[in-house]
Amino acid sequence: MFWGSDLFNEMERLRRQMDSVMSGSGRNGSSTTFPLINAYEDPSSIVVTAELPGLTKEQVAITFADDVLTIAGKLEPVSTAKNMTVIRKERSEGKFVKTLQIPMKIDVNAINATFANGILAIVLPKAEEAKPKTISIEAK
Repeated sequence: MFWGSDLFNEMERLRRQMDSVMSGSGRNGSSTTFPLINAYEDPSSIVVTAELPGLTKEQVAITFADDVLTIAGKLEPVSTAKNMTVIRKERSEGKFVKTLQIPMKIDVNAINATFANGILAIVLPKAEEAKPKTISIEAK
């Protein structure tokens, strides 16, 4: 009979897949991988901030090419004593790469970045052709 435990097993499998996707650990959940970022837009620029606790500016590399901003680096593992067993591990470690497609032309020569208190802030000024234009209306 089909409506027995097979249906419940299949529903449980689907629930686990959805949990994986929604938590960011599934293939389609890459938007929540380290580092967490926010992106904001104003009329003249795009500002991207990234949480990079425990890192220094020397451990982070930023590139911008082909309308893609890339933040890369490496999180060193926290050393533990030899006789300790991990009970819970949520912090990422190892190499990371985060990319963000920028949907407008950027003045690449004016991009700047600052790093303070574990927060990286990148300002990507819009190119003149990407800025909004006000068009005046003439009366006839």
